[in-house]
Amino acid sequence: MTKASITAGGGMLPRPQRMFSPAGDDDSREEATFRRCRPYSTRSTFFWVLVGVISVLVGSATRGHALPVRVGLFEGEELPGDRNFKPLPPFNSSLSPIILIPGIGGSVMVEKKSAMRVWIRFYEATFYFQRFMWGKYNSTTNTMDPLPGQPTTVPLLSGFGLDGIRNLDPGVHWPIYDFLLEFDAIIKVLEQQGWVAGQTLFGAPYDFRQSMCWEPTISGLRDLVLKAQSSAGRKVTLVSHSMGGLVVRCLLAKYPALFTDAVEAWVSVATPHRGAGAKILMEFLQGYNLGNIVVKPSDAKSLALEAPSVYELLPFEDYAWVQAPYTALTMNGQLQVYAVGKGNVSDAYVTPLREACRTHSRFLPPDGTEDLEPFNEELYTLSQQTRRLVANVQLPASVRFYNVYGVKESTPIGVQFGTVESWADLASAKYQEHTADGDGTVPVESATGHGFTEEGSVAVAAHHLALLQQKPTIDMILRAATESNSSGSETAAANY
Repeated sequence: MTKASITAGGGMLPRPQRMFSPAGDDDSREEATFRRCRPYSTRSTFFWVLVGVISVLVGSATRGHALPVRVGLFEGEELPGDRNFKPLPPFNSSLSPIILIPGIGGSVMVEKKSAMRVWIRFYEATFYFQRFMWGKYNSTTNTMDPLPGQPTTVPLLSGFGLDGIRNLDPGVHWPIYDFLLEFDAIIKVLEQQGWVAGQTLFGAPYDFRQSMCWEPTISGLRDLVLKAQSSAGRKVTLVSHSMGGLVVRCLLAKYPALFTDAVEAWVSVATPHRGAGAKILMEFLQGYNLGNIVVKPSDAKSLALEAPSVYELLPFEDYAWVQAPYTALTMNGQLQVYAVGKGNVSDAYVTPLREACRTHSRFLPPDGTEDLEPFNEELYTLSQQTRRLVANVQLPASVRFYNVYGVKESTPIGVQFGTVESWADLASAKYQEHTADGDGTVPVESATGHGFTEEGSVAVAAHHLALLQQKPTIDMILRAATESNSSGSETAAANY
């Protein structure tokens, strides 16, 4: 295979058509269901009033173009032909079927019994996040379980998985829309180019709080690959974003023969192949809301300390970093630097995380019971096992690999605190970020440290989530899915 490297400025795709929730859809029903138990919202700032007014005006003006969100099939159910779908048109059997795999936070989550969307809720996000997304780590099953009395939350799998990855909150209108956009732009372009939902185009939402190698996630993805191959009569192209790429590495580690038999190509977009840099360190120290403006960093930290996947996103200890992620601070008059792979043991970099969280606690809904939540050593051990499992996987020679990664965005690689009196001060102390090149979340060194032979790669000047809206990204997807038909590739790339 030849290696082709491209550097592109990354023109933004035309703004995709917005999705709105018409009157009488699932949002209306869930409002009635939970009105009594929801606390009164005190948000009354000019910003939120302005957002509300804009949303109402835009929603009224575009109501005739509303696209309902279908709520149907859930984890464990069969997908014989999704509900509420009209008969599908004939499809082009020469196209490689595509499966879209989101990253952490990129799947719509719903309460299993009522099908109420709980992630993400742009309005009253704190209530829904604490009530439905928080959980407690179960060391027996290695899973994050619901809190006592808490409903079970599952990914939305309707629309052949596409509803669960298209847009995280379809009820939100411009100008806030783009904060919640996931694969919407890519799905629209692929459908314009002839891919058909349920026949050659599928989504793979999953519970991103669990381990990226969690068996229900991996076996479900394996089954979807086989289903897509059977439906289209051709091998599959995988398209992953962010942590979704690490899920693919888990799939490769557990089912290597699947890639030989059923996978044609893999397009990795913004994957932290060697960990997520200094932002994941800050998740444990002070909280990081994944760039989502409606989630409090402190609430995100309380989820992170119980979520296997967040621990697994820590930097790979055995990787030969050129710019190793680190935390630096001054205590007792001495400068202390804790970097990945530095010191007497390779995991010395977690010392600040461990010590700073030793007395951390949260207050559980609905009665405010205090819950001690220190750094979880069992979860950290599990995460080390996962990193070792996926670190050195090998793609079969028959699978073409394409890499898309972000550049020219300041990406934290180190966190520098000033003088602190105790470890606990790190939870609130001011700090400076030392940056490297990347997409703002994943440094280039991690995004390009995949260890595979590239059929093609493209560096795009864009932020982590915005990469999914860039033309060079979609050009690469179209190329990967039509590589064996060069004329088809040229036509697809030119016509959208």
